[in-house]
Amino acid sequence: MLETAVRIMKPVVRNVLLGSLLLGGIALAAGRRGGTPPPPEDAIEAPEVEASAVPAPVLFDGNLPIAVEEIPAGLANLSAQSCNACHWQSHDDWSDSSHAQAWRSERYQEALHRVGDSTACTTCHLPLTNQHDRLATSYIEGDLTRPTFADNPSWDPSLMSEGVGCVACHVRDGVVLGLHESTSAPHPVVVSEELTQSTFCASCHQLTWPDADKPFYDTYGEWEASPYAAAGIRCQDCHMPPVAAPVTATHFAGQASHRFSADLARAVSVLMSMEAAQIQRGIVFPVSMRIQNTGSGHHFPTGSPFKRYQLLAELIGAEGLPLSEPFAFDLAREIEAAPPWNTLSDTRLPAGEERALSWEFLVDQRTSAQDAIIRVSVQPVGAGEAPTVLQEIPVQVL
Repeated sequence: MLETAVRIMKPVVRNVLLGSLLLGGIALAAGRRGGTPPPPEDAIEAPEVEASAVPAPVLFDGNLPIAVEEIPAGLANLSAQSCNACHWQSHDDWSDSSHAQAWRSERYQEALHRVGDSTACTTCHLPLTNQHDRLATSYIEGDLTRPTFADNPSWDPSLMSEGVGCVACHVRDGVVLGLHESTSAPHPVVVSEELTQSTFCASCHQLTWPDADKPFYDTYGEWEASPYAAAGIRCQDCHMPPVAAPVTATHFAGQASHRFSADLARAVSVLMSMEAAQIQRGIVFPVSMRIQNTGSGHHFPTGSPFKRYQLLAELIGAEGLPLSEPFAFDLAREIEAAPPWNTLSDTRLPAGEERALSWEFLVDQRTSAQDAIIRVSVQPVGAGEAPTVLQEIPVQVL
């Protein structure tokens, strides 16, 4: 049996050892991880799911990627383009999401190359067997970066371009899985309670490399140990909140957003402490800051250890230019340069925790007196994204 990576799968919360390899997938032998603490009596309840006369297929049975090739009756194809005909709001939301960009994003491609184009990554970013032009049949000496491949005759480049598309979560065994039964849909619908559970997300958002000291991806584990899990707040409550929208071409109602949003401004808070609002030129000015994880149900940031964010504090003058040296602090996890990617350091913020930071700066005496602001922002490092401003404190330079 070939040893690969560890991933939490469902329906029971588990650590799983990727074991015997199947053509186009990795078989998973499960080992118990430990259950989620029971929610208090006033915990947020999951939405009611209608009972279904037909048992719902298991969405992820332990093998990734999964084989989904049977087109449900009434659908023309398995592409998200087909779903767009009726479910355009969900399609449009999804098309702007990280799921739709799962295969194409520059950040993912860079991370993939850093781990030797490992299939441990591609099996989640392309979760269907027919999204792969080649499928792993084995690994040389059990090394995830040295797979042997066989050509895949069922490869569909259209599906590959869609990353984590509609089919990955909503089609199994020739039926469409949803939260409600329908007698008017042009295709068969089976109700799946699994879609409402956080363990469903763990299928891809949890991964441990063999012999590693910590999970490579630990988003589900971080949530499971957080106050959010104890309060019954699921992944879907934050990342798929209910919105009023056209559910189908003929039906307007509340439905789960498919943007899978992750707003930095909602994730963290920054609290400032200063001795005065006036800054004397030529005198060191101290600033105390506390950055708190007040809105993220897992570490901030979470996911790939190659993802890092930087908190940046600046004194900005009336002309929009910096008046002193800025302060920067990285929120990141440092890992070794090679498998098993053991952790060297970790400055990220767990859910509900904070970090105290101190900044001292000096404004040159030759600088003119003026109104200014102390601006604090957070920005992904190396992602080419605009910073998210968290605080702007007006001050005067005297």
